[in-house]
Amino acid sequence: MLQNVDANSKMTDLEARRQALEEELARTAGERDVHRAAVEQKAQEAEAQAAELQRTRTALELKEAELQCKEAELQGKEFELQREKATVGTLTGTLEEKGMALEEKKVAIRNAEAALKEKENSLSSLEEAARVQREEAQKNITGECSKFRCCWILVFRNSSLFP
Repeated sequence: MLQNVDANSKMTDLEARRQALEEELARTAGERDVHRAAVEQKAQEAEAQAAELQRTRTALELKEAELQCKEAELQGKEFELQREKATVGTLTGTLEEKGMALEEKKVAIRNAEAALKEKENSLSSLEEAARVQREEAQKNITGECSKFRCCWILVFRNSSLFP
């Protein structure tokens, strides 16, 4: 019987030990499940953060591409502005040259007008002198005609005396 008691006692000890091991296994499995859940949650959070970082990286890359595009556009506009400045400089020089040429032409026109006025005055003087000479010539012609008529009358009279 002692063996039986011993066997029962060992069985009870083994049963108690099995139950303690099962409880410890259940507790360890529970802890493992809690840790696994925590790890899975952290993994999901890490994946969410990685996805957010990827979205942020993509957004930054897009903004960088837009910035580069705008920078290229700005450089193009700067080049165009430089070209327009050069054009304005050229046009300004041309306008200044044309302005000087116009001033020279104005002076030439004033000189030509003065010369024309002198020629008009000279022509008026010549016309006046011609008018005076014409009047004198007409007086002389009238006087000569009178003398010529008188001579002819005398000649005619004298010739009528001779039949």
